[in-house]
This record gives sequence, C-alpha cells and structure tokens, in this order.
Amino acid sequence: METLSHFRTIEELVKMLDREKVLFRDMFERRKSLSYRTDFALEIVDYKRERVQYLIEHGVIHENGDFLEMEDVYVQFFEEVLDMNEEISVASVREHINALKESIGYYLEETNEHRKTQYQGNVRKMLRRIGLRTLKNVIDLKRNVDVAYKQEPNYKIKKTRLENLDEKRKGIKQLIAECEKMMDGEVVFFKMATDPEMQRTTMDVRNDFTEADHNLLEIEHQIIDYINQIELQSQLLKKIRRLKYMKDQLKIIKEEFYPAKLSREPKTRFSVCRKAVSDYKKLKPIIDCSKIQTVLFE
Repeated sequence: METLSHFRTIEELVKMLDREKVLFRDMFERRKSLSYRTDFALEIVDYKRERVQYLIEHGVIHENGDFLEMEDVYVQFFEEVLDMNEEISVASVREHINALKESIGYYLEETNEHRKTQYQGNVRKMLRRIGLRTLKNVIDLKRNVDVAYKQEPNYKIKKTRLENLDEKRKGIKQLIAECEKMMDGEVVFFKMATDPEMQRTTMDVRNDFTEADHNLLEIEHQIIDYINQIELQSQLLKKIRRLKYMKDQLKIIKEEFYPAKLSREPKTRFSVCRKAVSDYKKLKPIIDCSKIQTVLFE
C-alpha cells in the first residue's frame, strides 16, 4: 500500500488549491462522470505530469487506469461550502448528539473548574453544529426532492427516489425530537452550566428546530403531491398507450374490410360482410373512441 504525503500547513493546502483551481473546477463540474480522462487533466496543467502526480501523492485525486477521480473528502468539502451537497447527513447529526451527551456527562463528573469550562464550551459547539447541520439537511432535502421530481425521466425511479427521500425526512424529524427530549431531560446540566452564552445557544438551537419542523411539514406535503402527480401521469400514459393500441387495431380492421378488397362473388361477399358485422359488434368500443384517437395521435 502506497504511503500518501500530507499537507503540513494551511498555507501549503491553500497554495495547492489556488494553483490547481482550474483543474478542480473542471473535475468538480464533472464529478458525476466516471470518465474524466488523465489526458484532460494534463491539458489543463500544460502537460506537466508532475503536477498531477503531486495531487495523487497528496491524496487529492486518485488514478484509475486512464482516468482520474477527485477524492471524496474534497468532493464533500466543495459540496458543503458551495451548498451543492446531494447527500442528507442524518448520521452526522446523530454523531453530534452522541458527542453532546458525552460532553454533558463529562461536565457533570468533572471536579476541576478549568476542565468543566472546556466541556461546557464543547457542549455549546455541539449544540450549534446540531442546529446548523439540521437546517442544512432540510435545505438539501428540499433541493433533492425538487431535483428527483423534475429531472428524473423514469417514473418508477422517480417515485422510488421520492419515497427514499421521505424516509430521510422522517429520520431528520426523529433526530430533532430525540435532541429536544435530551435537552429537556438534562435539567441538572443546564441549571449548573447556565450563562448568557449557553442560554443564547440553547434558544438558537430550539429556534432552528422549530424552523426545520415547519419546513419538513412543507416537504412532506410536497412529496405527497409529487407522488400523486406521478401516479396520475403514469395512469395517463397507460391510457394513451391503450388508445394507441386500439387505433392500430381499428386501422387493421379498416384495411381488412376495405371495399376494394372484398370478393365480387355474392356468396363470398355476403360471408365476409357478415363477419365484418360480427367483428364490428365486438370492437364497437374501439370505433366509438375513434374521435379521441384522432385528437391524440393524428
């Protein structure tokens, strides 16, 4: 296994990002594509292979045959900063809640005032992160719901994606309820650690949860509406296909019994006409729909 180099300072990392900003922009815009060729990157860096190799050695991109891919940590970083994240990070909120519980427990057990202050500061940070991450998840969820409905061409996949996003919505709502319950239950901590900053942070987080709850309710209604529209569109498509099929059948009947094709023999002509009358009775609904067919398909 190759050993990757690491950036030693912020300055070194920022310098690298600035130097290769054109390459990063191009790779990020094509991040959903699995075919970013090494040749594309070499053209952008003026065919200086050592610049690409530097990025590979520092774990910024990795090589896969003749193709390059940006490492997930950088893709996620750009998506987070640019508010283009497609993943709903419910797991990260749960991690913050668990870390919050741990810090509260450490605070209650600690006797050293300096360390108690540190744990108290950690609790404030975790609360702010939970509130901000929750709102971010709601924003990402709303955007993904709209994208799934408006851009996914396959009806079945579109419906499945919306149903999966609805499960994400339920997960966010459950975590909000869990965090609020935990905050209500930690009466001892919030009495002991009360100060203007903690009170302000707690109030801000509760306001974030209230805003998130309202938005989640709107998203729930939107998902229901989108799924209902998909069902209607799917049913309409089936009816249109059925009408198209009936029109084709009617066309076959007209061609089959076209007067020019009827036999001139009276007996044969009578037999054919009698069969036509019988088939007409069976297929009368098709003929009755001919006007509708004409509007839809001609």
